[in-house]
Amino acid sequence: MSSAQRVLTASGTNTYYSPMNIAPEQAQLIAIERAKVAIIEEHFGTVVGVNNFTTIKNDGTDSSVNFLSLGESEVKGEWIETIGKPEITHEFANNMQVITVSITGKIRETTSAKALFQADVLRNGFDDRFKSDEFHNGDDLYLSFKSPTDGYVVIYLYDLTGVSRLLPLKYDSNQAFQVKGGVHYVFFADGVSEYSTIENKNPRLVNCEYSLTCSGESEVNRIYVVFSPHPFTKANDRIYDDISTPANLDFDEFQRWLAKNRRQDKDMTLKIRDITIRN
Repeated sequence: MSSAQRVLTASGTNTYYSPMNIAPEQAQLIAIERAKVAIIEEHFGTVVGVNNFTTIKNDGTDSSVNFLSLGESEVKGEWIETIGKPEITHEFANNMQVITVSITGKIRETTSAKALFQADVLRNGFDDRFKSDEFHNGDDLYLSFKSPTDGYVVIYLYDLTGVSRLLPLKYDSNQAFQVKGGVHYVFFADGVSEYSTIENKNPRLVNCEYSLTCSGESEVNRIYVVFSPHPFTKANDRIYDDISTPANLDFDEFQRWLAKNRRQDKDMTLKIRDITIRN
């Protein structure tokens, strides 16, 4: 039995000091997430869970270390939706990026543990040893997934042009991709999964395999993996008859869809994975 979950509208301001070797757009994403976590912690208590990512880049005799720390709240509270647009100031001082975020949103107290699923981004391979948040132009993207319970999953990718639906696949008429508990999936490997037999009932279905591109020196993309033990409907996106263009929608439309589903389904779980693509 779990007690009623409180939903509050809350605001806060938080400052993040970022090393200069983190791309500015990536640093802003981290700053926004930290501001959300700080607000949740203030209202509902200690936040459980921190993901740390460290990458080392060697270029001849020079090497650099990138460290990324993202907080996640899985037990005490969660961010449901953002109200309005965050106010962000981005300054530079003492060889650091100083990013201050003021943000308002709806937060919900979580009083019981959810079904935690595993979702890891893979680069150019299907095994766990290919886990990475660093990609180069032309690298292949796969996603390793495993849930303890049966359920439904959708995967979206956000970049500066908007939000692309990666799963369900482009012409798949299913509302969300159905998964079996305890089964290890590798999405986008041979279309959907290396480990499951997926019947192609739609003759227009394209077995997508995704490669990442970068138009500048580097860019940051964000992957959203949404899971629920209950059926739910994917976002109302747009489909073009261009085989290289995934189904897509505007970021604001995606955020409204995500917020509505999370308000209605207290068992829905979201994992966010930020990846950097370099030329």
